[in-house]
Formats: sequence, C-alpha cells, structure tokens
Amino acid sequence: MRNIITAAFVTISAISFSQSNQVQNASNYLRNKEFDKAKIAADAASVHESTINNPKLWKYRGQIYQEIYFSKDPAIKGLDVEAEEKALDSYIKCLKNDKDKFYQNEEGGVRGLIVQATAAVSNKANFYKVNKEFEKAIYCYDLLEQALPYDFDQGMKRANITKEKLMYNKFDTYKYAANKEKTKEYADKLIASKYKEPRVYTDMVKLSLIDRDTTKALEYIEKGKLMFEDNMELVNSEINIYLARNKTDELKTKLNDAINLAPDNEVLHAILANLYQKTNEKDKAEAEYVKALEIKPDYEIANYNLGVMYFNTGNEWNDKLGALPPKETAKAKEYEAKANEYFKKAVVNFEKSYEVSPDKATKQQLRKLFLRLGETEKADKYK
Repeated sequence: MRNIITAAFVTISAISFSQSNQVQNASNYLRNKEFDKAKIAADAASVHESTINNPKLWKYRGQIYQEIYFSKDPAIKGLDVEAEEKALDSYIKCLKNDKDKFYQNEEGGVRGLIVQATAAVSNKANFYKVNKEFEKAIYCYDLLEQALPYDFDQGMKRANITKEKLMYNKFDTYKYAANKEKTKEYADKLIASKYKEPRVYTDMVKLSLIDRDTTKALEYIEKGKLMFEDNMELVNSEINIYLARNKTDELKTKLNDAINLAPDNEVLHAILANLYQKTNEKDKAEAEYVKALEIKPDYEIANYNLGVMYFNTGNEWNDKLGALPPKETAKAKEYEAKANEYFKKAVVNFEKSYEVSPDKATKQQLRKLFLRLGETEKADKYK
C-alpha cells in the first residue's frame, strides 16, 4: 500500500512539475518569438490546477496574446482571432492572483501592459458592434469593467474607459441588439448616475413611442429636460406628443406659467415659439423667438428656427407669386416684395446661427438666399 501511495505522490508531483515546466516553456518560446508554441504552452498551464493561480503564467500568457494581435504577420495574427480579449483576461487574472502585489508595482511590468490591452479590447468591442456581433461586444465591455480596479496610473480613464462610459456602451449595444429589457435596465442606471448624454433620454423616448407608451415617453422627457433643458429633440418630442393628444392648450399653459416664473429664460420662450410655430400661430411664434433673442442674441437654436420660419413664409409668398396670371402685374410686384422681405429677414437669423454653429446645411441655405436676392458677392462668401 505504501508503495502505491508513494507512486501516486510521485505521479502527481511529476504532473505538477510538468506544468511548471509549461510556464517556463511559455516564457522561453515568447522570448524566442515562437508564438505558436508559446500559446500552446501557456494555454495548457492556464487550465491546470497546479498553475492556474500562478500570476507569472498569466503575465506570460497576456504578453503572448498581445504579441499575436500586435503582429503584422498574418500567420501569427491568425493564431487566435480573440487575442485581444485573451490578453486582457490574462492580465486581469495575473493581478487578481498577485498576492505579493509584485505585478501591481512598476517592477512587475503589468501596469502598462494592461492599459495597452484595454485600448485594444475597447477597439475590438467597437468592431464587434459595427459587425452586429453584440454578445461579443458585451463580453468585451464586461472584461473592461473587470480591468478598471487596476487602472493604477489613470491610463484607462484618460482613454475614456470608465465605469460610466462602459455602462453607456452597454446601453447602446443592447439598443442596437433590440434587447429592450437590457436597454431599459442600463438607461435607468445611467439616469440614476446622472450620466450627461442626451441620447440616453432621446433614445428611450423613441423606444417608448414605438411601444405606444406615451406616458413613459413623457417621463423620460421630463427627466431629460432637467439636465438638457434646451435639447430640441426632447422638446419636439414633448410637443408632438401633446399635439397627438390634442393637448396643445395644456402645454401652452404649462409653458406660459413657467415663463411667468422665469421671464428671462430664453429657452422657455424658444420652446413656446416652437409650439406656436407647429400650431401655425406665426405672429405669436415670431414674438416669442424675438423675446428669446432679446435675452440671448447669439442663441443659435432660436436664430435658426426663426430663420426657417421667415424662409418658409417667403416661400409661401413666392408660391402665390408663381400662381398669379400674367396680367396681375401689381400683385406680382407686391408678392415679390413680400417674398424678398421675408428672405432678407431669414438671412439675418441664418447668419447669426452660422456664426455660432457653422454647419454645411446653413451655409448652403445662405448661399441660395443671397443668390435669390441678387447679392452674388455675399453669396460667394458661402461657397
């Protein structure tokens, strides 16, 4: 019996010794750039109970997989399509098993390596998302979250890899994956943490409206407006819901009451103007936009929307002009003058909008208007 027990002990010791050799083999193959053999040795040691908790093994394994995904050689790069994930997973396990904190120190050499690996996995997650491999993208975000406690020098944070950003990325991924339950779960987490991204609210409004849940949509709008009061997508969604419910008077009352409490709030005036515009009360809309701009002359949204309203009114006069019979020359002159009057007003507000936000669409609109008014020199400024 003693001989049997001794033989068994010797066998177990031999296996353990063999696995320790695999760790050394992985190191030697890595040093000699024999990455195929290094990968086999490290993977074998990574699943054996005698070496599975060895931080040195996990450092080597991380370095091996990093060499694989960094390589420009297709033969090496093709050794493993998930090399980025396996490298980061290895560094996380190295640091988790680092009882003496050696690898957490500069001397241990893992601090910089894990930051490099998180950058690679972050890029890989984006790749998976674009290619609609949503489960793999989520796995990458989970790995990155596990790595966050080891951001010793804030390298991950500088690369915008933070708990809040990862939460948002998961929300966005679940949204594209059409997983409504998870999308809502992460949206609510982001809202609770006061994450500053209006798309959390606008996307949830859209999802709620797809489900025909206008009550829930209005809840998200109210929460969103607390953080982004001048977000016009939220504002327009709210107005459209009230319009669909035939409750525009209720919304007008609500806005006027708010303005009575804060008469110098340009955003409230612009929102009320937008509502009047949608209900075709042009004079009232113009008056509210003007009030908003008296408070804040460079208020881009108000300038742009008022410019649009003037432009549309000019087009209406232009359409009337086009519908006149040839003999109506007096009316033709009157209608042309009216059209040009509103086009000139539109130009003023579009230019002010463009000064603050020089986007391509406004630029094209300005060029067309100046050409329409015969001011070619000014039109050339917006080529």
